[in-house]
Amino acid sequence: MYAAHLRLISEGGDTTDVLFGAGATLRATPSSSVNLVDWQRSPWTRVLLSCGEGDGYELRSRGEVVTGKVVERNLVRFEGRELIEIVTGERRLLRSRGGFVPASRPGRSFLDRSRAARKRPRSLIDVDLDPAQQGAVALPAGQSVLLLGEAGHGKTTVALHRLRHLLATASFPMRAAVLVPTEGLRRLIQPLVRRLGIDVEVMLYETWAKGQAEGSFPDIPGVESQNATAGVIRIKRDPALRPILERLAKRRPGRVNDDRDASGVRSKAHARRGDLQHLFGDRALMRELALASRQRIGAAAVDEVLEHTHVQFSERAEKEFAHVVDRERLIAVDRRAIDAGTPMEDAATIDTEDYAVLFELDRLRALRRKQPPTEPRHYDCIVLDEAQEFAPLELALIGRSLAPTGTLIVAGDADQQVDPDVSFESWEQTTRELGAAAYERIILEVGYRCPPAVVALGRAVLERGSPPEAAPAAPAADDRPIFHHFDNELLLVDWLAGELRELSRLDRRATSCIICRSPLTARRLHGLLRFGATVSLVLDGRFVFGPTGHVTTVEQVKGLEFDYVIVPDASAGTYPDDAPARRALYVALTRARHQVLLAAVGPRSPILERTAERVGEGMG
Repeated sequence: MYAAHLRLISEGGDTTDVLFGAGATLRATPSSSVNLVDWQRSPWTRVLLSCGEGDGYELRSRGEVVTGKVVERNLVRFEGRELIEIVTGERRLLRSRGGFVPASRPGRSFLDRSRAARKRPRSLIDVDLDPAQQGAVALPAGQSVLLLGEAGHGKTTVALHRLRHLLATASFPMRAAVLVPTEGLRRLIQPLVRRLGIDVEVMLYETWAKGQAEGSFPDIPGVESQNATAGVIRIKRDPALRPILERLAKRRPGRVNDDRDASGVRSKAHARRGDLQHLFGDRALMRELALASRQRIGAAAVDEVLEHTHVQFSERAEKEFAHVVDRERLIAVDRRAIDAGTPMEDAATIDTEDYAVLFELDRLRALRRKQPPTEPRHYDCIVLDEAQEFAPLELALIGRSLAPTGTLIVAGDADQQVDPDVSFESWEQTTRELGAAAYERIILEVGYRCPPAVVALGRAVLERGSPPEAAPAAPAADDRPIFHHFDNELLLVDWLAGELRELSRLDRRATSCIICRSPLTARRLHGLLRFGATVSLVLDGRFVFGPTGHVTTVEQVKGLEFDYVIVPDASAGTYPDDAPARRALYVALTRARHQVLLAAVGPRSPILERTAERVGEGMG
């Protein structure tokens, strides 16, 4: 079976037919002018995805440049072994009893560019604050605030304006920090902070925590690990770790190396790096944690954290072989470190999750000794965005870093909690961990980002009705999210490439994002789309905000927004009807300022089946 067909004519006048199928490549006999190729690997896929009928092509194949013209381009669909649909050029043909008959072919899915341009603000801060938002901004200094609201309701906007208000009205130079969980959000917010005239650095939590720890625990290594597994990270962020730390606090501090600071003064901290080895290298303690955890932590994760800890407390090869006189013998062929790319690559490192663990152990041990704990650097104001993504010990460290009379600004939405390593309990528990005994809870009820139809679908996905006082306007027929079904991935990729090219033609200023649920899907789609569209793969938060297309995952887009959002894997297998999938789909949908398109190969998600009245049907 095949899914597409090209008829090509070379410059020399030779005609070749290429059939695109899936699986192992099957070439016809040398005398045949028909080639059956694997579309995922064949260089001819570039021609299929980038050229229409009548277009010329140039392709490098086997070291030679092949040129010619596309004579025919057909996408086909089979039912069993019977050909039932052909899409060729601008025509769509469906099989009937009397043969193939013309059928309507849907146009492109994107809305009119002028509507998108009118809706597009310059940035998150270029909005007029409503009375509720203004009231939150103008609260007095020292009054901590918890900003809650649905996606696109201005939580980050209000937080930044409140920060500016506090800095502008302070009678002393305030030390402030803005902490976020992802690199993408940091890159989005930092320019906005500068435009507001605020001289404050927006920091990833892990970068900030490293600075706090290095100022308090001089014996920690300056290199962070690169290979901690998901199981290791989950264990180190689990709430069940705290009772085990209370028991460990009874022991003397562990010591691995000299714990003097740069001036030679011995550290007075109540915790040492060696405590991490005694904690995460103890099988009995890790098994106890796994049993007490509310998350599913199996024996494999316990083995992983034990092995990871063993590596971390091993010496690096350069130090182990420091006695070698001929130093040239310690230089690898590729000029990298000897351990690089080996199982020992994480020797003599620390995990970002360890910083909060050390501070908590220090506090517990100081409490037992009736001595003051090691204090992290204090801030007069801390802004914490997407607070639902932080683990309890991380929240505790942030709270301890606030000056006694400081101001805490916390923004979040529990419905957008998608980090699998965090188990969000409640906002009461979050503020308790932050040490905010008194705070103003403000719920923002006016949405600014998403069209009404997307808001309605998002609420339906979460199985939540619209509050009467904030019910969205009735969805307009032309801005409803549209769902497309495809029989195979080639048809999906062809559709994606065509939509992205059409969007670029309609509105060169538009931002678009293909949001997948898993990195594996994102990598595969990006690798295939590169043949027919210009998009960048972003799996590390390094977005370039501007008129460009991205392929990324749900975890990377928290707090971000784009004109157009495409969810290409809205299938039953990727989004089952459970709470994590509903939250992930909600986050993906609500990144859109203008329009959402959904697609799937095979049956669509049962979440979308349940909300079918909110989704228009497209034809794949």
